[in-house]
Amino acid sequence: MRFAEELELVPYHTAFPPGRRWLVLAPHPDDETFGLGATLAQAGRRGVSLRVVALTGGEAQGESPVRRAEAQAALHILGVPDGAFWDFEDRKLGACVAGLARAVRQELASFRPEVVFAPHAADLHPDHRACARALQLALRWQLLFGWRKALPAWVAFYEIGIPLWPNLLVNADEGWGAKEKAFACYASQLSVRPYHRVMAGLAAFRALTVEGTSYVEAFQLHPARRVAAHSWRWLARRALGPLPPAVLAPEMPR
Repeated sequence: MRFAEELELVPYHTAFPPGRRWLVLAPHPDDETFGLGATLAQAGRRGVSLRVVALTGGEAQGESPVRRAEAQAALHILGVPDGAFWDFEDRKLGACVAGLARAVRQELASFRPEVVFAPHAADLHPDHRACARALQLALRWQLLFGWRKALPAWVAFYEIGIPLWPNLLVNADEGWGAKEKAFACYASQLSVRPYHRVMAGLAAFRALTVEGTSYVEAFQLHPARRVAAHSWRWLARRALGPLPPAVLAPEMPR
C-alpha cells in the first residue's frame, strides 16, 4: 500500500486566485475579513474588481447597525468599495436557502463575477454551510436553465470555523497589515471572542508547507460547473478530504 507524499495532498507553493472580478459572500459582517482579508487587500492593489455581500446583519451577536458600520470601515481598509447588506436573519439562513439562492442568482447575473468566494460546505457555523449550499443551488439553476453567460468560472471556498483541505495557498504576508487593521474595526466581535488571534493562528499554521512565509490564507478552488454538477454530500466531503492530484496545479489559470 502506498501512502501519498505530502506535496501530493497539500500545496507546497503559493499562488493567487484567478480572475479580475470577484464576488465575496460573507454570511456575517466580518467573515470577509477573518476568512480572506489579506487576499482581498492584495487583490485590490492588483486591480481586481471586488464586491462583498454580507448576507445577514449579524444581529445574533451584536447590533446590526453597529456591525454594518464596522464592516464598512474594515472594507475601506482592505480597499473594497462599499459592501452590500442583504439582511437575511442571522443564524436562520438554513431556513431560507431557496430565497438566498435566488438572491445569489440575481447577484451573479448583475455583477458577473469570474470567481465567487464563500465559506466551505463543512464549516461549523450553520449559516456558513447554508451560504455554500445557496451558492451551489444558484449555480446549478443557471447551469440547468441555460444562464451560462452569467456562470462564473470558479468558486473559491474559504475557511473560518474549521480548516478545509486546500488546493490553493495565498501568501498573506503582504496584506496582513491591512487585515490586522481591519480586524480592529470589529470591536463588537473581538469583545466576544479573540477571533483575530484565532485567525492569525490558523494563517500561521497554513504557512507550514511554504518556505519564507509567515501567514497564508487557504482556499479550495473548484470550477463553478463542478460545484453545480456534484451533490451536496460530495462537496461537503471534498471540503475536508484530499482533492485529486490533478487539481493541485502550480499556478491557477487566469
